[in-house]
Amino acid sequence: MSYLLAAAAVGTLMTSGAVPAPTFILLGALGVLSWFVEPGTAMGKLLDRAGLVFNVVALAFFGLSLFQVFESFPEPEFGPILNVVLFLLGYKLFHRRTNRDYLWIYVLSFVLVLAAAWLAQTVFFLVGFVTYVVLSTWTLILFHLRREIEDNYLVKHLPESGSEKVTAARVLNSRRVVGRSFFLVTGLLAVGVFLGSAMIFALVPRIGIGFFSGSFRRKVNIVGFSDEVTLGHHGVISGDNDTVVLWVKLPALEKIESEANRHREISQYYWRGTVYDSYQNGKWLRPTAAGTETVLNQLAAADGGSLAFVRSAEAPLGQRRPTEQNLGSFEEQEINIVGLSHPVAFALDEPIAYRIRPPALGAFTTVAVHGRHGGEVALKTTRVGISRPSGTLKDFNGARYFAYSRPLTSRLPFGHGRPTAELLEEGRLRNYLSTPPSLSPRVKELAIKITEGAGNNPMRKAMLVTEWLRKTHTYTTDLKRDLNVADPLEDFLFHQSAGHCEYFASATAMLLRLAGVPTRYVNGFLGGEWNELGKYLVVRDNRAHSWVEAYIGGAGWVRVDATPAANAGSHMSRVRQVLDSIEFYWSRWIIDYDVSRQVEIARRIGGQGSRSSNRLDLDEAKRYAKWGVGAAVGIGLVILGWRRLRSRWRLPGDTSRGRRRRRSGPAVFRLYDNTLARLSRRGFTRETGETPREFAGRHRAAALPGTEVLARLTELYVAARFGEREIPADALQAIERQVGEIDRPPASRTDRSNAA
Repeated sequence: MSYLLAAAAVGTLMTSGAVPAPTFILLGALGVLSWFVEPGTAMGKLLDRAGLVFNVVALAFFGLSLFQVFESFPEPEFGPILNVVLFLLGYKLFHRRTNRDYLWIYVLSFVLVLAAAWLAQTVFFLVGFVTYVVLSTWTLILFHLRREIEDNYLVKHLPESGSEKVTAARVLNSRRVVGRSFFLVTGLLAVGVFLGSAMIFALVPRIGIGFFSGSFRRKVNIVGFSDEVTLGHHGVISGDNDTVVLWVKLPALEKIESEANRHREISQYYWRGTVYDSYQNGKWLRPTAAGTETVLNQLAAADGGSLAFVRSAEAPLGQRRPTEQNLGSFEEQEINIVGLSHPVAFALDEPIAYRIRPPALGAFTTVAVHGRHGGEVALKTTRVGISRPSGTLKDFNGARYFAYSRPLTSRLPFGHGRPTAELLEEGRLRNYLSTPPSLSPRVKELAIKITEGAGNNPMRKAMLVTEWLRKTHTYTTDLKRDLNVADPLEDFLFHQSAGHCEYFASATAMLLRLAGVPTRYVNGFLGGEWNELGKYLVVRDNRAHSWVEAYIGGAGWVRVDATPAANAGSHMSRVRQVLDSIEFYWSRWIIDYDVSRQVEIARRIGGQGSRSSNRLDLDEAKRYAKWGVGAAVGIGLVILGWRRLRSRWRLPGDTSRGRRRRRSGPAVFRLYDNTLARLSRRGFTRETGETPREFAGRHRAAALPGTEVLARLTELYVAARFGEREIPADALQAIERQVGEIDRPPASRTDRSNAA
């Protein structure tokens, strides 16, 4: 049971993905090996002889793990800490000699489950947790029973009784002690423990856990959102990588009744992410030039959170800015970034605003937005100070925020950009027209040839380049490369007839620049999958996509995508919808469960779920917190009172089993219990920790009636209880007829004290 408990704890931790698989494989191998290292066995003796070498190696590994922990300060990493705990667990499995060693195994297993609860992201944690709760109930009861047998009964067992020697293993291996009913009753108790913990989780006010390193989620690294992008490494749309990176709630999408119309709408969803402007030797680099910075106008929101309005650096100075009051006319998206390690604020293009909810009561971290270059917006996790957010954490492991974008029907409004000539004079678009020297003159000749006849119309040039690429090249993920051509882009244009979105976008950008149209390269996601059960959109990492934004004068930056049409939106099977919905609501109501959620539930229960404001009333939250603390204290008092009542109602002398268990055993058990109850009513009670023979000896010393009868009954009980012997019916009937002799008023307190 102890090994099963440790395995359940390690398995529960595996669901978090926080520890690499080789570590678990090594720990599993050591655990199997330690199973055979019992005290007194050949393996045990060998370990004792090699104890010094074993301890030196163990100490070295332990020291290395501690060094990794201290090296990561002031923001310690969680991996080395878990390695220390896993090491200690393996060490104790090899050195399980006493009850204290087993107790250490249970404590370390609990620490692993606690860490898994902190790191949990999938509903599989729930399966591991329930298994651990059931096993821990069985294991701790057996551990307590074994310790009581070793510390009490075996020490006090009289050797002169002549009965067969009793050991802890012999008692625990008895089906009468640890049988089917034991596992059934304790299993039901474990279920009760789980339901009680779920109630406490739901009612007790939540306290944020991100004080040290923010929220701990699994990290998903996708090539294409770092500081540089190398051609051939990003944008491969395939069915292999289906890790969820975004969960999105779109009210406008929910209102569409026709499945075909919804699918068509989803296929046009471009989730804008990172922006690049410089192309060199097959690599795209982030913008750094002055004048390309993303301008964010930040202010406080009505719900206590924050709003950030995005303003293009190329927009007219007198352009009318949106306000919080008219955000309803834009397309709202509630975006959950699921563990993506790149702090990018994805949103439907063209994003015009971001809204961050106020930090939950008790939370230590929150999310903030800040501008980069080229209209890109990034996220950062910050610690919550007393009055305002302070201190940025180095790791980003996911966030939840609201984004607002212009509807698809108004993506090309004029008046959003200043004239191109004016910006060129100021030098603002210089980086967006630069081309690398690695491209030969024939690339420029191709650009002029494709766009001839378009005049000075940048939109017409973009259309001509798009048409030419789609006519001459096809989409493929099976990339070819002629190493004799220095630049992979030039190889794609003149030697290869197929490529993926990365090559199409790069070719579009360079051809338009050579034709005099400013462009920038954008990475993000295209489309998604609609989950009808949960009413939300799922964006997976196989939706990674690349496209171009071209500057079209008064229209500002306009999206241009020359990549041939791919399956941008697909249908989820019913089974997959169910599984993904479980994961979504697990993340929403378990991982991100906080006081705000509790207040929301309380409002719904109280009939206030229709309140239009999402603002968390601080006074209401405080009242709810006080109510939750009061409820927790009340539950604790009820449990304490119930335990005291149980101790008062417990069957006299019954220190190891309950009445229900007694009644289900042999008849001698019930006869012995009834005799104890009769003596208790007469004032002579079996003390806690007193063995049956000690009790019979004290009864004899007190010179009470029926001493011989009680002594014979005690021997029959001990033989059946610990010797597992069958008591003949005639012997039991004979002793039952004599039990009536124990019918004398209790001796005085003085007599009992002298007898004792």
